[in-house]
Amino acid sequence: MSFRARLAPLLVLGVFAGARVDAQQVILRDPGPGPIPRHLASALAAPHRLIVPAPPPARVPPEPTTALLPRDSVYQTTVIVLDRETIIAARVHGDVIVVAGDAFMHPGAIVDGRVIAIGGGVYQSQLAIVRGGTESYRDFTYSVSPTPGGYVLDYRATREQPSAAFSLPGIYGLRLPTYDRADGLSLPFGPAFAFDTGAVEIAPTFTYRSDLGAFDPAMEARLQFGRRTHAELFAGRTSLTNNSWIWSDLVNSAAVFALGLDTRNYYRADRVQGTLHHAFETMVAEIEPFIGARAERDRAVGPDSFAIGGPWSAFGRTSYERILRPNPPATRGTLTSALVGAHVEWESQRVRAMIDLANEAAAFDVGSRHFVQSTLDAQIRFPTFRTQEFWLTTHVLHTFGDSAPPQRWSYLGGSGTLVTLPLLSFGGDELLYVESNYLIPLQRFDLPLLGAPSLTLRHMIGSAGIGRLPALQQNLGLRLAWSFVRFEAVVEPARREWDFGFGLSMAR
Repeated sequence: MSFRARLAPLLVLGVFAGARVDAQQVILRDPGPGPIPRHLASALAAPHRLIVPAPPPARVPPEPTTALLPRDSVYQTTVIVLDRETIIAARVHGDVIVVAGDAFMHPGAIVDGRVIAIGGGVYQSQLAIVRGGTESYRDFTYSVSPTPGGYVLDYRATREQPSAAFSLPGIYGLRLPTYDRADGLSLPFGPAFAFDTGAVEIAPTFTYRSDLGAFDPAMEARLQFGRRTHAELFAGRTSLTNNSWIWSDLVNSAAVFALGLDTRNYYRADRVQGTLHHAFETMVAEIEPFIGARAERDRAVGPDSFAIGGPWSAFGRTSYERILRPNPPATRGTLTSALVGAHVEWESQRVRAMIDLANEAAAFDVGSRHFVQSTLDAQIRFPTFRTQEFWLTTHVLHTFGDSAPPQRWSYLGGSGTLVTLPLLSFGGDELLYVESNYLIPLQRFDLPLLGAPSLTLRHMIGSAGIGRLPALQQNLGLRLAWSFVRFEAVVEPARREWDFGFGLSMAR
């Protein structure tokens, strides 16, 4: 059965739901490939407010082609706009989806869900709040055609110019830098080359690492074999971590620079890796499995327990719990591995789930060890009552066979995980972490620029060890957030240990 045939039942729901809410039918006659039709069909199948295209200019007076969600107005459901540029200045209890147009956020706008532009871009304002994030799909759009009783949407690819044979990504070849306690400032530079109108892309880089005084060479390549199949290659010298699941690069770099707080452990490696990916698309999901191989030679990196100085930070420069916290000693040796895994995204009726699973079957030349290590990252998110929302995230590491070397261990404890424990105090080749959050917006105190404050009830539980999991540790928390500022109180219930925090809501 074709993808369009499998999608048809959901599209029919979208037709009738749209008719109930707005007395207008919206039919996805040609939905097109990928996850975008699922987002749109799911929104059409749920209660929504539809803003239709402007009539032809022959009408007198002509109706403006720009759609305005005005200030001081409130939309109780998702808003879908067809074939118009859209200015968003209102409060929206749902998503805003703009089809065949751009979305412009204005100061004071508050969107509880996502802002999605299909066939255009989302242009943010620093004084607007989009709680679910923004998504821009400039290479994918729909032709909007009127039909008796509604509109028909047909997929249309927006053709870009062929990739330039030579380019300098970022700012004249300078890529996004990172900052950590092992490397200091990591500043990558390099051009990009494209062949066969972009089907083959090669990006050599040199990364300067200020605290090591090193220039690390690397090469990344992507080979596209059709829309759903591609290969990724990497070869180079680099610094690696198994703790990037805790905080993003941006958040971790900011915390190191400002507070000397680094939620990662590091090791150095010379790595060669290749993976082959293929995507499968269904009515509500996209599944992308991969296979590959890896070879790397590892070694430890500082700071060690004798360090007397490290990268600069505003606070914690001389603290052995912050900038000078030692990295666990990696075992010098060579790992050769076979890789298999998958990335899964699923969405239906505002319920979203994402799964990343990676399995590494490795042979380590020190002690002739053989092990299989599985790493799982998963998240599910869904609305509950009115504007309230629940989401659950988990990170699992499990090792079969011989014990893995320290460079394959992961850690938890401290900021980003179990905050009442010392930073990264639990670690090993077995790890379990589960975090659940229940968000309650306090709409009675909704302000024009700041939006409504919110309470989040939190529960975190986890443990990590070598060969087995020790007793699970848990935290209970209450977070009060208002715009970009938050206050949090967390307790470890067994020992009644408390931790209080105040800061920006940049990370979990």
